[in-house]
Formats: sequence, structure tokens, C-alpha cells
Amino acid sequence: MATLNYFLDTRNSIDGNGIIKLRITHNRVQRDYSTKIKISPADYDKIKHPKLDGRAKGLDIVNFHNLLFAKKGKNENIKIDGFVLRAENIIENLGVNFKFDTFKNLFDNYDIEKEIIKHDVISFLENKCTTLKAKGQISHGIVFGLVGKSLGRFVQYLKEEYPKKLTDYKKNKPYILEFHNLTSDFLEEWQDWLLVEGKASQKKNGTPTGATITTVGIYSRTLRVAFNEAISQNLIDKSLYPFGRDGFTIPKGRNIKKALSNAQLESIKNYQPEPFSTEQRSHDLWLFSYFGNGMNFEDMLRLTWGNIRETGIYFERNKTKGKSSEETTIHVRINETMRGVLERQATKRKKDNELVFPFLNLKDTPERQKATIHQVIKVNNVWMNRIGERLGINEKLNTYEARHSFATKLMRSNAPLMMISQKLGHAQISTTENYLGSFEKETEDTFLDML
Repeated sequence: MATLNYFLDTRNSIDGNGIIKLRITHNRVQRDYSTKIKISPADYDKIKHPKLDGRAKGLDIVNFHNLLFAKKGKNENIKIDGFVLRAENIIENLGVNFKFDTFKNLFDNYDIEKEIIKHDVISFLENKCTTLKAKGQISHGIVFGLVGKSLGRFVQYLKEEYPKKLTDYKKNKPYILEFHNLTSDFLEEWQDWLLVEGKASQKKNGTPTGATITTVGIYSRTLRVAFNEAISQNLIDKSLYPFGRDGFTIPKGRNIKKALSNAQLESIKNYQPEPFSTEQRSHDLWLFSYFGNGMNFEDMLRLTWGNIRETGIYFERNKTKGKSSEETTIHVRINETMRGVLERQATKRKKDNELVFPFLNLKDTPERQKATIHQVIKVNNVWMNRIGERLGINEKLNTYEARHSFATKLMRSNAPLMMISQKLGHAQISTTENYLGSFEKETEDTFLDML
């Protein structure tokens, strides 16, 4: 975690006075931030401690001390926390996700933060992103950040094409999007723009890659969460709510799934990859996920040796860990294929708290760990799709497909839906139903012939 010190900088001083500066140290890197408090060395000695010496006299001395250490609310004349307290609060909130740029943005806008939040949707989303990341909810926080960036790009587009649609109230921000601007008509325009311009500004061959309707749905639901939170916190009036029956309808993407056939699954199991290669590692991890109750790759990469016992693997999904008082432990039976994967790809068993697979470093920040997981998944997808091409499989063999195929295979074997749901670690059966792919054509025809 970052640390804070403060000092009087008298360098380049002509009159002998200095500027009080905050020095932030993080990962052995130091950066200084000016409080713009100009003071003599003698007076600085009087105010440099959090508790003001009772012998210190003079209104200026008290005011200087308040600027550094005062806490808003303890004195009706104190309108904002002192510089030191502001910095300490920001450092504590950022925790292991501390970044100098984020610190500077929060520090510079500390005194107007609540005012901005009351008006600016983008600032609200950015703050939500930072807060969630600080709590370790990286993926959740990233979505709020992406929605904020998307709205920022859309605002820039509106400013260039339709400048009268928005109202600026702060000149020191690149764009301001107030909650009252987000009418149902505005959201319809944003949706149409997203479908053409896409999630990011990058273009392919000079042409923007439009977002899918599924992405629009995810972004819209995230924005709806922000609205609900702003209303619950009394930051905005509920009359501004743009969603609902008479407002903007969040689109639902058609997630058409085609399950791998039994023959395709058998060909994947029987495939012989190049020994000691990335191809073999990818094939091994995919099968470990498939046979391991369709284990999510993040859960798999976070397995410790303490999760593996003689009777199988026992673990809790990272996605739901600590969020429910109900029993959420998942049991996986280890078969011979999985034992072979452990022999080839796992680390040597030492302590129960050590990871089974050698990819993550638990000393890394949550963001860094998330990036590592995404990289492993990306590489795995590349190699498994190459294997699919060699086997003549047109469907994607991404990591998600291992989980989806596990559920579908059990369904085809007439396993009870409740059992499938428990094996996947779902809290609701409806979630499991979404994972189940369509019946194979011949099975479907068998039922239709009975009509």
C-alpha cells in the first residue's frame, strides 16, 4: 500500500518561505503533490504535527493547521477535509489498487467530488469503477469503467454533431453528462451509436466495429444500476429514471447456442497433442475444466492443493465466495484424465495454500491477477480453436465451451436438472437452463415424429 509523508519545500525560494508538499511513495516510486500552502519554516514547525500545540497563537497558524489536518464536520467553519486527511482517505480507499494517476484525479477533485457526482453520470461511473476495484471486484468494476468511457465517447460525438443537446457546468472537465440528460430518447440514440461505432474507438480497415446487441444490453443494465444507486443515495430524484415500461427498454441479445455433439466431444478427448507443448497444455486445461464439472477457468487457476483431497476436489466459486450464507462448496470427482493433467501441468505439491497450476502470483494486485487469467484464457482459446479446425469442428472451442459442454452432456444423459445445477455451482436452476444447449437434430426429430 502507498505511504504518505509531508514536508516543507524551500527549494528555489527567494523570500525564504516554502510550499508544503505531500510525498506519496508506492513500490519505491515517489511523487510530490503541492498543497499550495506557502509558509515560513518557523510557522511550519508550529503546525507540522496533527495535534496543534496549545501554545501556538495567531489565526493564521490555526488556519494553516486546519488546511493540513482538519476534518470536515468537527467544526462548522471546516468546509472540507485537510490535505493530509484527504490523501490518507484516498490511499486507504484505493488500497492495493493504488495508482498515481488515479490518486491525482481523486485528490484534485476531492472538494468538488460530491457536487460532480450529483450531476455527472460519467464521474459517478468512474468512482464506482474505482471503488469496486479497490474491493477486489475487478471484472465488475471494469464494466462500470467501460460504460463511462463509452458515454464519454458518445458525448464527444454529440458535442461535435449536436452541441446544444448537452449542458456544461464545469470548465475543468473534458465533458459533463448530467443525469437529466439521460432521457429514453438519449439512450435510444446511444444504443444506435454503439451498434455502429462499437465499444472502443479502434477501427478495422478504417471501419468501426459495431457492438453487439448483447453488449448494449450489458452496458444498459450497468447504467440502470448506477441510476438506482444514485436515487437510493438521494443524489438525484427518481423522476429522472429513464428505464421502465414507458421509458427505455433494455435490449436482450439472442444467445443462440449450438452444443457440441457427442461425436465432437469424443474426438476432442481422443486428440493427441504435441507432447510438452502449449498445444498440450491448452488441451489438458480444457479437458480438466470439462471433466471438473465444467469448472470456470478462473476457479481452476485459483485451486490450491488444500482443495484436492483423496475423495476429490472441493472448492467454492470465486464469483460467489463470501456472498451467501448457504453451502456453496462444489465437489468434483477426479478421473484418470484429470490425474494425467495434474501430473503434466500442476506444480509440485508442498503446502495446502499453494496454487495447483503455475500461472498466478497471489502477491500480485487483483488487477494483475485478472490480467494473467485473461491471458491464459486467450492463449487457451487460440490453441483449442486450432485443434477444432484440425478435427473439422466448426464450433468454437473456447474455455466457456468446456463448461457449456459439461452441462449439455449431462442433460443428454437425462441427469436431473437439480444435479446439473449443483455441479455447476448455480444458485438458481434458471441459470443452469441458460447453459443448456439445443438438442441434437436427430433427438429433436425423434420427438417431433411422435406428434
